[in-house]
Amino acid sequence: MKRIILIISFLATNLSFSIAQNEAYLSTMKEIVDSVQSAKWGTDLALYANQLERIASTETKEWLPNYWASYCYMTRSYAETVAEKKDLILEKAEALAAVAEKLMPKNDEIEVLKANIANARMAVDPQNRWQKYGDMSSQALGTAQKLNPENPRAKLLQAQGVFFTPKEYGGGKAKALPLIKEALEKYAKFKPTSAIMPNWGMTTAQYMLEKAGK
Repeated sequence: MKRIILIISFLATNLSFSIAQNEAYLSTMKEIVDSVQSAKWGTDLALYANQLERIASTETKEWLPNYWASYCYMTRSYAETVAEKKDLILEKAEALAAVAEKLMPKNDEIEVLKANIANARMAVDPQNRWQKYGDMSSQALGTAQKLNPENPRAKLLQAQGVFFTPKEYGGGKAKALPLIKEALEKYAKFKPTSAIMPNWGMTTAQYMLEKAGK
């Protein structure tokens, strides 16, 4: 009887510790994710990336720290002016995205992230990279939309691709307008499953709508 009581006590203690640990993880992640998602374009997110990598190294079964660290590096690459350094930053983003995908296969948000990274790779040298990385981005977005047709970020990236493509190559603001509106419709319906899940992009879609409507 005494042994049973000790076992129950041990299990209860471990459960309490696990719950506390999970609450601490969620609280820390929420604080960082809120900062990342509310950051203005051009903000250096390297500090958050470092924090997220540290969390990922301890929370080895969680995919979101890797996702968000990758997202931070992808965004950071646009502020870098040296092509070689951009690629080094994006290598980090790719490696972290690969870890996230291993932990959470067939995930639409990770596919959107992969498309974002491919776009950033293309932006380093558009003239020589558009075909390789354009195809990679399109493939990832296609997979994301198959996994979750209601993902607004997948539609946003599709709209961006058309928005920034010159008219003579089949793009332009007017052609992007229906896609932007569709993305905003999806944002209006979208509800993240937790406070640390991706929920970015609506302000970008609203900005594009304003520009495309002129």
